[in-house]
Amino acid sequence: MTEITSAIKNLPDISFIDNLKLDDLQGILINAFQEEYEKETGHKLALSKADPNRIILLSCAQILYQEMQQINKAGRMNFLKYAYDGYLDNLSALKKVTRNPARTASVPIKFILSMPRETVTGIPAGTRVTADYEVYFSVQEYAEIPAGETELTVIAVCTEAGVVGNGYAIGEINTLVDPIGFVNKVTNTETSAGGTEIEDDESMAERTYLAPSSYSTAGPDDAYVYWVKDVRPDIGDVKVTSPSAGIVDIRFVMDGGKLPDNKTILAVKEHVSQRGKRPLTDMVQVSSPDVVQFAIDFKYYINSSDSSIAAYIQENVNTAVDDYIIWQSSKIGRDINPDELIVRIKGAGAKRVVINTPVFHAIGEIEKAELSSSNIIYGGLEDD
Repeated sequence: MTEITSAIKNLPDISFIDNLKLDDLQGILINAFQEEYEKETGHKLALSKADPNRIILLSCAQILYQEMQQINKAGRMNFLKYAYDGYLDNLSALKKVTRNPARTASVPIKFILSMPRETVTGIPAGTRVTADYEVYFSVQEYAEIPAGETELTVIAVCTEAGVVGNGYAIGEINTLVDPIGFVNKVTNTETSAGGTEIEDDESMAERTYLAPSSYSTAGPDDAYVYWVKDVRPDIGDVKVTSPSAGIVDIRFVMDGGKLPDNKTILAVKEHVSQRGKRPLTDMVQVSSPDVVQFAIDFKYYINSSDSSIAAYIQENVNTAVDDYIIWQSSKIGRDINPDELIVRIKGAGAKRVVINTPVFHAIGEIEKAELSSSNIIYGGLEDD
């Protein structure tokens, strides 16, 4: 147990039911019953151990106490000292900590030819080697032994995640499972290592405990995004880049891809430049993204079999186009993509569509597409 783990375990205990025991709950129910009985009848009542009312109350206490235990557990799962399994995963996610998955072991494997060849000898991806026919290692990428040479060392990865692939000593992995012509020997040149099991709760709790230490004003782009969005709730996409050393360039749009006005830009710049939010050496510049215009111009057709709902489809197409415009213009750096428009139009019920514009256009990381004009023509019905 590490010092940090010990510190977590030594945190004060908490109880959401005030450490109530089953005996306490039973006494509360019996006393409450007797007090209420006296209040209603004017007579005192002592419940003997064999009294049916006492037995009913004790039975109810058992059920209620189980419910209270669940309540106590649910409350405790919000705290690092008690959380485990999926509860810990969700708690740690608040600190941007995720459980490390199991990892596979790897090892360098030398493939040796029986003699030099005039042509290259290929080692296919997926070629397996083993030491005991229980644990296998697989070559991940295609490799070649050059002409005139007799050997090549490549990395092979265990086919099973976890520690099972660790610890094979040099020369122990020497069996070629998937034969390769002219290769007469394989051997591992190092001890296999690197395999790990899925991260346990103790390790994850420790990393979660340390996570706030990683927070700093060192200028991570996510921190700038957070502070930009902190200015107004209707700020949409934010793009943070560093075109040169010490320069932080922030571009943002409002919801729906609308460009911000100068007042909002100034408010954002003042907000992110405050002490404690901006590193001392960062020079922050804030503006709207550069605009790349695109036009929409297409003609579409509807199946004759859908003639009864043609008007409905036309409405859907118009809605689909509106949604595409928002999709295309609401994210900084999103390429102008006519394929997305076609998918949406056909999804709205159109048979086919002939698009004149837009055409595909790659957008820079600080640019944003913006609609310049729209021309939608319904071409009529066509045979299916």
